[in-house]
Amino acid sequence: MTWVTLFLYAGATALSAIGVVFGKDKLIGRAVLVSGIGLAAQTASLGFRWVRVGHGPYLGFYEVAAALVLFVVATFVFVAWRQPRLASAGIGVMPVALLLLGGAMLAQGTEVPMTGKLTSFWLAIHVIFANLAFGAFVISFGLAIAYIVRERSGSGAWAKRFERLPAQDALENLTVRYVLVGFFFWGIMIVTGAIWANEAWGRYWGWDPVETWSLIVWIIYAVYLHLRYTLKWGGQRLAWVAILAMPLSLFTLIGIPAVFDTTHAGIGGLGKDL
Repeated sequence: MTWVTLFLYAGATALSAIGVVFGKDKLIGRAVLVSGIGLAAQTASLGFRWVRVGHGPYLGFYEVAAALVLFVVATFVFVAWRQPRLASAGIGVMPVALLLLGGAMLAQGTEVPMTGKLTSFWLAIHVIFANLAFGAFVISFGLAIAYIVRERSGSGAWAKRFERLPAQDALENLTVRYVLVGFFFWGIMIVTGAIWANEAWGRYWGWDPVETWSLIVWIIYAVYLHLRYTLKWGGQRLAWVAILAMPLSLFTLIGIPAVFDTTHAGIGGLGKDL
């Protein structure tokens, strides 16, 4: 089922790219449809795994990365369904989902057992808001890419290919709103993670690598919002901040637990137990 999902996301990525490059609105719409079908397939796949292993998708590299993909695609499909003019942003969103799922499949067979430290309501809330925040950040990433491409094109061919998108000012405001939503959810992720850490290890904050980088990412997005609302930044330089910040959030969620010695290794790492 995961392979079916991967092929569907690859198809959605290709349809979105071809639709935008050649200005084919029907292909862009079909890309959203195929993304939705892939989302259903991935939901079923993770659901079957949940039943088999006895816990939700938040232990081990594969489950954490796959859950992030699920929330990213779900956010994109929902946004494109509610605001069809934003479907073109899939050219920046779906490649992220495709590559992340492909990387996750390298560790698909790894199953991390549930332990006493992981049996916590706060852990579930912590993971949910991490996924929601990342989904919002990836949407802002896709919108920021579309903004820069169209801005640099001026009235050229690429501007015409993104003509279904809202005007540049509106697109910039949407990017800021998704960053704001992600910033809020990321803050909740940090707070609930601290509560869970106190339950698991008897301390709220220990400057663990994941904790430290989570704070760094939150500060970076706080700087983005400060630049926007206090210093009145706009245009391409603000969009670049949104584009450069998203990979750091991804690195925090799955990169650090996979390669560093951290208490989060069992959650995001390659099968290391807590």
